[in-house]
Amino acid sequence: MEPLQLIYIFCLFITTLKAIFLGIKYSFYTQKFLSLYLIVTLTLEVYGLIKTFLKEFDYAILFNLYSLFCILFFTFYFSKVFIKPLKRILISLMSFLFLYILLRVDFLNSQFQTELGIIIALFYIFITILWFYQKIKLPVENKIISDPIFWIATALMLWSTYIIFRFSPMYLFEKEDSFFLEILKRISSVVNIIMYFLFFIALQKSETVSKKLYNERTSS
Repeated sequence: MEPLQLIYIFCLFITTLKAIFLGIKYSFYTQKFLSLYLIVTLTLEVYGLIKTFLKEFDYAILFNLYSLFCILFFTFYFSKVFIKPLKRILISLMSFLFLYILLRVDFLNSQFQTELGIIIALFYIFITILWFYQKIKLPVENKIISDPIFWIATALMLWSTYIIFRFSPMYLFEKEDSFFLEILKRISSVVNIIMYFLFFIALQKSETVSKKLYNERTSS
């Protein structure tokens, strides 16, 4: 295992622990159950590493199903903060994507379907744009960087922008330029590290909000 990949897993592990700790201490609902997403992601990544170490590569179907889980989870996550018109757009988009995947994508294939990666990336970009649009149209007193979702949206946008480039030519590079493919894998680890570092910041912001709500309840 490469050092960057180890750092990525460690970063994901610490972020997951932070989410679980905050969920137990305050409320999983306050963080919109982000810990569920992190637990599933960490479990799948560790399982994938173990299978790779054992030279068993029959787990790609789990990442196909994980792609569906991600669409469902972040539909739920952002629906909790979107105004009604944007929530309807979000639900319609999710329904369309699931219908498209069920009819056009072989998500039960034993190989990872790169089309799913592109779909998720475009989905993330769209919902983060919706969120930033809502934030601009409905300004609040607090700074945008104080909002936990700002950090989640930024992380998803960063990951999605890179992953479109990463997945699109992946199998071409595997056959034509294995050296460049290895470089892309290392960049992927760096992007993932940054992504979950931003998630960790989001959890810190969520902790601040949770403390404030807790103090208000106990003082009243």
